[in-house]
Amino acid sequence: MKIYTADEIRFVEERENEIGMEFLRLMENAGAACAKRVEKFVKKESSVVIVCGKGKNGGDGFVIARKLAEVGIRIKVVLAQGAPLAHDAIEMYHKVDPSLVEIIRFDWDADLAENAIENADIIVDCIFGIGFHGEPDSACEEVFKLINCSTATVIAVDVPSGVDTDTGYACKYAVSADVTLAITTLKPAHVLFPAREKCGKIFVLDIGISEESLSSVSPRLETLNMEELFETLPNRDLKAHKNDFGHVLCIAGSRNMPGAACLCSGAACVAGAGLTTVAFPESAYASLATNMREIMLLPLPEIDGKLAATVQCMSALHPYISKADAVVIGPGLGQSEDVTELVFEVLKLAKCPVVIDADGLNAIAEDLSVLKGVSAPIVITPHPGEMSRLTGLTVSEIEENREGIAEEFAKHHGVTVLLKGPATVVASPITEDVYINTTGNVALAKGGSGDVLAGIIGSLLAQGLVPYDAACCGAFIHGHAADVVIGDTSVAGLRASDLYEGVKRTYLELEM
Repeated sequence: MKIYTADEIRFVEERENEIGMEFLRLMENAGAACAKRVEKFVKKESSVVIVCGKGKNGGDGFVIARKLAEVGIRIKVVLAQGAPLAHDAIEMYHKVDPSLVEIIRFDWDADLAENAIENADIIVDCIFGIGFHGEPDSACEEVFKLINCSTATVIAVDVPSGVDTDTGYACKYAVSADVTLAITTLKPAHVLFPAREKCGKIFVLDIGISEESLSSVSPRLETLNMEELFETLPNRDLKAHKNDFGHVLCIAGSRNMPGAACLCSGAACVAGAGLTTVAFPESAYASLATNMREIMLLPLPEIDGKLAATVQCMSALHPYISKADAVVIGPGLGQSEDVTELVFEVLKLAKCPVVIDADGLNAIAEDLSVLKGVSAPIVITPHPGEMSRLTGLTVSEIEENREGIAEEFAKHHGVTVLLKGPATVVASPITEDVYINTTGNVALAKGGSGDVLAGIIGSLLAQGLVPYDAACCGAFIHGHAADVVIGDTSVAGLRASDLYEGVKRTYLELEM
């Protein structure tokens, strides 16, 4: 699903106007679609207050007021900025029947407006739309505060007032909506933090804009939904056998961190790989043999509990690297000169796609030039701290420009970058697209969840997905897994291994 910036959606609407649907009709359609959705939240005797600004978002609000009043719902409109100024909004304002809708100007009767907002059951936020930037004036800020202090269900039209559509910035008192009705498409504010936190549950509403107009621009940002995930994942032929679904080699774990190897290889298995082998230091054998019934084990020579980059070790690994359809390297390996040397050797040997995670990233951070000599497609999966070590930037600098930094690194080093976080970003060295993930929750902020993600991506690569698609789908599945199991456990109590069940349920949804 493409994510349109403010300028892109304006261009689309202008194009639609050129080919026959006038702006006034677009506003009528948008308001009608929103009214239909708002009506689902209305109960008998509900008090609905629509707070309108002076621009086109306010015009949508006047249409919503008219449509809801026509079906007998009690409606009050609060004019947060006085009379409308946008031409289309003025026309829609004059279509509202004052005998059915009480209209209150905040600048003339603040007490009455405040009382209406405080006693509302449903508040529809139509103050600012995609054109908001910077900070609101003091009067609008006061209205924002009133809405946020209300116990009403708050429904924002297009974007919550006080958020910047393109950057995801949210001003101090930006409206916190329970529901956001995105007009036509998702916008960056729906997927980027902190604005995303203000949106609540998001519904994308079709207002009749043609595919011709939508395709007149080429948005760079995108995300996935379940239908698109289903279309992207490989088909599983009924006549297939295990070799058709790929062989993943996970090089992971150490004496002190055997669980990372278990989590990574186990995730590769539940995400659909036909065969999974885990290579690990031999001292971790007892732990892995006890927990990994479906995984083939390859214990290797070690030094101080970590893999050794000896001739013996590399000779044992070489045939497995040659046979693998994807390699995952890094989870739980620990840090040592031998580990770094082993990571470099694996990258030189590999011909299949490689996922570099955790201590694999720490290894390449010592000398990024190793990436230039790699012939295999590479996916790296850093969290912001690891990205800081890879780039030399501070974590704060990375968090301020996640999409741009991920894209720049991908292009410069020729690797697919999955930058983890509350809105995981995927950037490709090949395409201009940048993926923003919308699944997942704070339960994933726990040791081991990244090992599971690396295993899922390795599995998807082994099944034939190209690196960008594997990273995007992997991020979606990983986050959705946490979303579907969170009802069975607490946010604080979710374990990384609980994600296996979530992955299986995600695939079950796709198969139904």
